[in-house]
Amino acid sequence: MYIRTIIVLFVSLYTSRLILKALGAEDLGIHNVVGGVVVLMSFFKSSLAKATSRFITYELGLNSDEKTIKKVFSASVTIHIMIMLLLLLLGETAGIWILNHWISVPEARQDAAFWVFQFSLATFCINVLLVPFNAVIIAHENMKVYAYMAILEVLLQLGLVLFLLRYEGDRLILYGALLSVVALVSFLCYWFYVRLKYPIYRFMGLTWDSDYSKRILVFSGWTMLGASADVATQQGVSLLFNNFVGLVANASLGFANQVNNAVGRFVRNFATSFNPQIIKLCAQKEYALMHLLMKRASKFSFALFYVMALPLIFNTDFVMDLWLGDVPQYAVQFCQLILMCSIIDATTSVLNTTMTATGRIRGYQIGISISFLLDLVCAFVLFSLHINAVLVFASRIVTRGIINMFIGLYFVRKETGFSVRKYVKEVLLPISLVILTSVPIMIVICRLLQGWACLLVSTVFSMAFVGSMTLFVIMNHAERQSVLQMVKNKLSIK
Repeated sequence: MYIRTIIVLFVSLYTSRLILKALGAEDLGIHNVVGGVVVLMSFFKSSLAKATSRFITYELGLNSDEKTIKKVFSASVTIHIMIMLLLLLLGETAGIWILNHWISVPEARQDAAFWVFQFSLATFCINVLLVPFNAVIIAHENMKVYAYMAILEVLLQLGLVLFLLRYEGDRLILYGALLSVVALVSFLCYWFYVRLKYPIYRFMGLTWDSDYSKRILVFSGWTMLGASADVATQQGVSLLFNNFVGLVANASLGFANQVNNAVGRFVRNFATSFNPQIIKLCAQKEYALMHLLMKRASKFSFALFYVMALPLIFNTDFVMDLWLGDVPQYAVQFCQLILMCSIIDATTSVLNTTMTATGRIRGYQIGISISFLLDLVCAFVLFSLHINAVLVFASRIVTRGIINMFIGLYFVRKETGFSVRKYVKEVLLPISLVILTSVPIMIVICRLLQGWACLLVSTVFSMAFVGSMTLFVIMNHAERQSVLQMVKNKLSIK
């Protein structure tokens, strides 16, 4: 998974540079904001994905029989087909209305924006149908296939961009069309693999199991509340930037999110490995082991993300210049702020997984929905007061970061008896010590050095310092001995 992520990271960053060169800042801004209209509906997909993954993994944790697993899988596929058709109808009606009345697009590019929307909608519908098959692979912890598929996707995207550079027609329309083709190829690969490797997961036609279908939909309904608030906030902020600042700010926001996603893949890969285990432990009611895994997941997720984010935050201007050449306004500051917020997300994402595992998510989803929408409200108020765009974006560190963390801790403690005091002592305090000691040293390095020298020295420092602090400060004695023993075994000559 780590090798996969390194490949995906560099290919994605290089592909993004080529996309900017092929489309230009304005067309790329149009693609981001028009595609964002489709993403407004992604809360359906994300909520169903979480529900599907939870129920399939939960049944595996209970060692359910083949008949039960088939029911859960067929019910989830049926629901995804129904939701896909609903979203297609919604996109062709409400989505078109938003595109025509809310999105500010130059008149000469309105036809292109329409076709970008159509292809974005097609890509989205294909990805909705992919969810149950992806959930099967993750539930069985088959991470090798998951890694290979991610590499295939980014290589296909790189290929389409290289082709795009040679195309003389409207590149924006072709880019949207080729992304749909990549999504279709990915879906077919997942479908064939699950069909061959796990024959138990056979779709038995459109079926409605009143028990499992209802449970999946009820669970998805509450998850959808938080997911819809998240999407509304993300795309609402994007629309606010489009209206108050302009398309260039949207392009900058898009690049900042790409950097965050590229580095965040390291954390998401790690989360993908521990999520099924937490759900299975919850199904077996092994709460003590689950709490232990939660704390370890928080510590290691922080370390994996921070070792990458720290040098990026302090060298953002240099990296963005190498990456893009012509760096859009605000891109550097947005990237730095979103990485800071993601450090908190990386540390506390396990809280969301735990609440999902319990199935008792109503109060939690209401709480995080309020914090998400608070981010949108703050952005609107600050823009109305003519506050600088960078400060507007910085407000999400409090709303989507710190407030979300406290909400997660409260509900995990309430539902599973998790000790917040031990979490603060064993996780948050060591992490805070690492941050407080590493940042001043990094400031000194970046004051003394510039360019490649600063990037290389700060990267080596981050790996050495954060790695050492993780081993001797963040890890407890048992974890440290386990890791050291594993290293000795790997280095031993047989």
